[in-house]
Amino acid sequence: MKPTFKILPRTDFQRKDGQYGVYLRLTINRKRNYYSLGVSLPDPKKYWDPSNCQIKRYPGANVITLRDDNLQIENKNNRARQIIFDFDIAKTQMSAEEFELLLNAKGDIKTSFYDFAHNAIDTDGKLSSETIRSYNSYLSKMKFFRTDLLFAQITLEFIKQYHRYMKTELGNGPNTCHKSLSFIRTMLYRAMDNGIVKENVIFRKYKLKKVPGNRAYLTENELYRLEQIFLNVPLKNYQENVLKYFLFCCYCGLRFTDIKELRYKNLKQEVHAGAEQTLLRIKMHKNNDPVEIPLPKCALELIGHGLPNEKVFRVNSNQTTNRYIKESVSICQIDKKISFHCSRHTFATLSIARGMSVQTLSHLLGHKDLKTTMIYVKITLGLKILEMDSVWNK
Repeated sequence: MKPTFKILPRTDFQRKDGQYGVYLRLTINRKRNYYSLGVSLPDPKKYWDPSNCQIKRYPGANVITLRDDNLQIENKNNRARQIIFDFDIAKTQMSAEEFELLLNAKGDIKTSFYDFAHNAIDTDGKLSSETIRSYNSYLSKMKFFRTDLLFAQITLEFIKQYHRYMKTELGNGPNTCHKSLSFIRTMLYRAMDNGIVKENVIFRKYKLKKVPGNRAYLTENELYRLEQIFLNVPLKNYQENVLKYFLFCCYCGLRFTDIKELRYKNLKQEVHAGAEQTLLRIKMHKNNDPVEIPLPKCALELIGHGLPNEKVFRVNSNQTTNRYIKESVSICQIDKKISFHCSRHTFATLSIARGMSVQTLSHLLGHKDLKTTMIYVKITLGLKILEMDSVWNK
């Protein structure tokens, strides 16, 4: 059954100001979906013109506002008619989600890759703020290479040229290039799902390559030296503050965005197996998945006291945090490029080295796929070699 639509005031709901909103009603397979047009009017029986699909002039109405409202209604009317026509010509079935995306799109999302991508980012409620920030940065980088970009211009040659530009002009590494090109591929597949492009064969011919990342972490000895600096060496206040929440994350594996928002209400005192235990319970910022972390004594010693909604740590920006961590690491004479995220790698690596199962570690880190956690088993191969050498090659 062909989708139909109608624009009308919702007379079943009156707002507090006495107005009635104007909606577009889409019917697909006898199911109705309503989309607000952002305009309203008083008394639809008197001031709504169903034949012309317009708001009549009413007492107190601003002439300019009324004109703009009717232009908005006309625009949505024309756009809805065109959307249904396009799907009908293409002989493809339209969903309510696809219709809403096209109806509310800003710019020309049917031809402009940038307009489509920006609209997809703005309307996808499932994306974390971290992902949104990454996606927008990929778009900004692309615009330096090509100011305007149509779907028709995304060819195999364009991908090759852009990849070459990232490597030679920007000095991007393999994994940075991989992320940027993966973003393009993701948006092309979304455009396919919405019937905007027919088929994405470019990335069948141009395979994306990713190399294993160098995940820096602290060894047992390096972590001990950093702990001793924190406990016994007079530090500047800002160095001590940053080192405190860095070490805390070395003991529990939280990401920067999670430690930044950690509040005392996330710390629960409970009794398990006859012993009191402090559990850290949060929903991870990256994927909104809940994690439950029993805190060890070394982590508890870094926590003060506060009201439920107070933040546990005074966390600086990521850039400032990384700068101050480097100062502390240099005091210990640790010759490694250490950033805040290394605390998470340190927790994972040392947990495996001390005998924690991969399955348990995976739950503590909030990984959905065990393969993600297995990378830390590979990291500790060097430690295993040293241990085997000391035990069997004496």
